[in-house]
Amino acid sequence: MNEILTNDEIDTLLQMFRAEGGAADVEPPPRSPAAPAAAVDERVVSPIDLLKPNRLGREQLRGIERYFESAGKLLSATISDKLRLDTRCDCVALEQQRFGTWLDQLPGPVVIYVLKMEPWQQPVLFTASTSLLYGAVDRILGGSGRVNKVPKEFTTAEHTVAEALVGPCLDRIVESLAEVVKLKWTVLNRFCNPSLAQILPSQDVVLSVYFQAAGDFLLGDLRLALPFAAIEPLLERFVRDSGAATAPGSLREKVAATVRTVPLDLAVQLGGARIRLRQLLDLQRGDVVQLQARLGDPAVVPVQGVPKFTAHVGRIGNRLGIQVADVMGN
Repeated sequence: MNEILTNDEIDTLLQMFRAEGGAADVEPPPRSPAAPAAAVDERVVSPIDLLKPNRLGREQLRGIERYFESAGKLLSATISDKLRLDTRCDCVALEQQRFGTWLDQLPGPVVIYVLKMEPWQQPVLFTASTSLLYGAVDRILGGSGRVNKVPKEFTTAEHTVAEALVGPCLDRIVESLAEVVKLKWTVLNRFCNPSLAQILPSQDVVLSVYFQAAGDFLLGDLRLALPFAAIEPLLERFVRDSGAATAPGSLREKVAATVRTVPLDLAVQLGGARIRLRQLLDLQRGDVVQLQARLGDPAVVPVQGVPKFTAHVGRIGNRLGIQVADVMGN
């Protein structure tokens, strides 16, 4: 039978058993020179979360965010108009999440709308804070909108009134995405119980859009869960049509068309005169001030206070008018 322990090792064990109050301080047997020391791996290992839904790059998220920031401005105007109350709505967060995580983080109580947005095949979820919607219902029906107690469930009549606000809000969101995709929304279902909102597999990735609405006394949020599978084919459009990817000069015609509709102040300056302050204070009704211009001289036409044209003053029917004679230099 082969020996398992050496004599030195047996002596060491005996000394350990005989020692009182604990193990004796014994030096370990020397390493055999044939056994090399294990090499220390100094590489830095970064943990990888295989469940983290990093499907969208930073530039793609920024491109999509611009559209929903525009939607927030449209929502501000729509909510203020429908509730006759100054309300601001901002897009405060844009995240990519697993659908199960999105549901777990859904604040309550909320009203949940299951939407079909053609041509997308996957359903979309839209939620609104119950406190915000119930205050809106009271406001639409002629009340003050100040609600102390909010029910957990809405009646059919309350749902119908609430959609007078929800419908235009969805219209504004669809309108903000019109340059990328033409969407047509339809409400498939509505409820207040989050457990009924499991319309997608929990591991599916969704784009979570979070709007916050705040008014004088109304406060709440609106949220969207957009399936990544629906957005993925449109990613190039979001980035291409975003401000960061716009080629120089590509918006020239659009800007020019917008500028042409801007109202301007145009006046006619028949002439000018220099008088002393004492003379100005002594002016009375009927006094005549002599102008430097002569009869028949062209009048100066300032635009936004800056002289731009010279013109002849005339009459059009029973009203005065001018005929532009020349464009003044810079």
